[in-house]
Amino acid sequence: MRERIAGMPGGEGSEYDIYPRDLVSPYRERRFQVGEDLYRCLGIPRENKRARMAQFANNFTFFGAPLALFCTVDRRMGPPQWSDLGMYLQTVMLLLREHGLDSCAQECWAIYPETISGFLAIPPERMLFTGMAIGYEDAQAPVNQLRATRAPLAEFTEFIGI
Repeated sequence: MRERIAGMPGGEGSEYDIYPRDLVSPYRERRFQVGEDLYRCLGIPRENKRARMAQFANNFTFFGAPLALFCTVDRRMGPPQWSDLGMYLQTVMLLLREHGLDSCAQECWAIYPETISGFLAIPPERMLFTGMAIGYEDAQAPVNQLRATRAPLAEFTEFIGI
């Protein structure tokens, strides 16, 4: 991956839209803010593009985790099955946590579908969805101090009949 990132730092292009092409407000601002907060907690200013790219490249070493998982999906599947896939991944992450392990879902791997599919011999009828780092959290690492700001529950949820 180091060689691939050096030769093609922007990726090969994902086979699906990781974010909507025209991400609207307030989601666009929230996504931007999480990125700004991440780099701020790492002490990397906005102007230091080289340091930001180096930090992003850590994704492709699974942040040093000793174990990784890749998840693919049958290309014929639609939004309901992608939703099931997300629930499955969350279940895996919760089970890992129950057993004392930490994890980090990393959709960034989807920007290198040809490289990963070739390396893992993923059949053509399957599409790379995500990777996941699995290991133990370094609680002292500045990046693990970040707690993303969340919208208030009432802003995006309505409970009816309760």
